[in-house]
Amino acid sequence: METFEIDSDAKLIETKEKHVKLDSTKVLVFVDHDEKVVYLWRGKNAGLFKRLMGTRVAAKLSHNYPDYRIRPVGQGHEPIAFLQLLGLKK
Repeated sequence: METFEIDSDAKLIETKEKHVKLDSTKVLVFVDHDEKVVYLWRGKNAGLFKRLMGTRVAAKLSHNYPDYRIRPVGQGHEPIAFLQLLGLKK
């Protein structure tokens, strides 16, 4: 799995941390190579600009991974597969 944060300049910053904290002010991108899914996670307190840029960046990522599905995920509405990917649910 690759994990990225969308910064205030709409750039993807790869996170090196093994366990990523879901911060409500952030927009994060998780690339699950096993399931071929790109999750675009949007914190409920992330600014509108970050959320819009997250959508744009995820669309650009889809060019790198044409066989992958893009799954937008709002904070508080995380699917079980997403939580399992992060090790938050078994």
